[in-house]
Amino acid sequence: MRFGRMISLSPTESQFILHLDAFARSLNPPVDCRIAGGWVRDKLLSLPSHDVDVALSIPSGHSFAVAFVEYLRSQGITTGSVGKVAANPEQSKHLETGTTKILGLECDFVGLRSETYTDTRIPEVRPGTPLEDAQRRDLTINALFYNVHSRQVEDLTGKGLDDLQNRIARTPLAPLQTFDDDPLRVIRCVRFASRYGLSIEPSVAEAIRNEEIKAALRNKVSKERIGIEVTKMVNKTPYEALDLILELDLHRSVFTCSVDPPRDEVRPHCEILKRLPDTHPYHWLAAATTPFNGIQVPLHGKKGKEVPAPAEVISTGLKLGNDVRDGVVRLFEAAKIIDPSATQRSTIGTMLQHPSVRPWERSMVWAIVSAIRPHWRGEWDESAQSTLDRYQAFIKLIHDLDLPRNIDRSPVLDGKAVQGILNIKPSPVLSSILRAVNIWQLDHPQGTPEECETWLRSKWEAGEWAEEVAALAAKGEKRKR
Repeated sequence: MRFGRMISLSPTESQFILHLDAFARSLNPPVDCRIAGGWVRDKLLSLPSHDVDVALSIPSGHSFAVAFVEYLRSQGITTGSVGKVAANPEQSKHLETGTTKILGLECDFVGLRSETYTDTRIPEVRPGTPLEDAQRRDLTINALFYNVHSRQVEDLTGKGLDDLQNRIARTPLAPLQTFDDDPLRVIRCVRFASRYGLSIEPSVAEAIRNEEIKAALRNKVSKERIGIEVTKMVNKTPYEALDLILELDLHRSVFTCSVDPPRDEVRPHCEILKRLPDTHPYHWLAAATTPFNGIQVPLHGKKGKEVPAPAEVISTGLKLGNDVRDGVVRLFEAAKIIDPSATQRSTIGTMLQHPSVRPWERSMVWAIVSAIRPHWRGEWDESAQSTLDRYQAFIKLIHDLDLPRNIDRSPVLDGKAVQGILNIKPSPVLSSILRAVNIWQLDHPQGTPEECETWLRSKWEAGEWAEEVAALAAKGEKRKR
């Protein structure tokens, strides 16, 4: 075991640790408290961290948290209520984790533990030593402890401090054992390497590329767990994470689907996207699922129905929510709809109002990526710049026409008003008329309801919708027979 340098604490952290130390020492027998993992890593990197995981020398984190909160309240410190989290449904109660909020810090209290994995991927958890607890973690930089009583960093693997300083991603135990115990650690390794600029140690990279490990990640880890890690990646360092996923040949194990197209399109889309400002996590998920664009797959449980393959990757392969699924799928549709050559105010306005294009600023970024891709040669050349200039001129036109403010205006004449003016009932014809009213309003931003009514009456009297009215009437007669 190595002891590291002292950590510089904020006033809040100092107060928290002072009370935790005093309370733990007052117990009979005293309880050893260590802050574990991410908080220690981030403090050593001078990064802010508000999530504190306290590892205890007793099994029950929940009972300790309850007693600690009572102690703090007796000292006049307000805390949150204590939640209870079981290690898994089959674990005995003495291993429960206690969660609460103290002095603005999100705190988890859990006993030091050792884990033994089986083919079910659910570990057998038992109380452990500090070394066993450190060895069960994914990377050495996440296996560091801060001893609350000595105020020192403890590096029980003997490599965590050096790896953090040298920016190396290394597993506490042999990589194959670490990843075989829990293949999700592969994705976590990628996430931390991309987030902190770590070089993946060669034996770790070799283990990640192992076909059995990749198959275990694909088939034995719950999709929800993979989706959580992917979400964290695309929210923090998306380009670096996807670049590593491709380099380590993990794309097929992370982004799974009932079809398996070539994955060649991911990298060029990422390369273009990283050169653009204002990217969103959905853009990076679109880049990751680009190989599936244009492919339809059967909808599970719905005979005869199909969905876009990217939707299956997002919903089934990553178990992300419908908002994410729809947001990504709409980007692919928006790229087909957006036309930067449009100049007519109403043409541009209806384009921006299209459900697949909203929000239009996000869609515009992906449309630019899609427009550059056919001519992309691996570097930002004149063709790419010319395409970007064309779209930027289009965006400027959108703002010059004041469309961002106008596309969400209330209709100058709503459905009820149109029915009264033309003496008609709700029908597909009314929907068609309302679309025409919207176009008129976009082309006449200063137009009044009276002016729109005059225009509408003239169009109606000129027979603008006569064919639709006749077709609707004929359909009604047919039903009567």
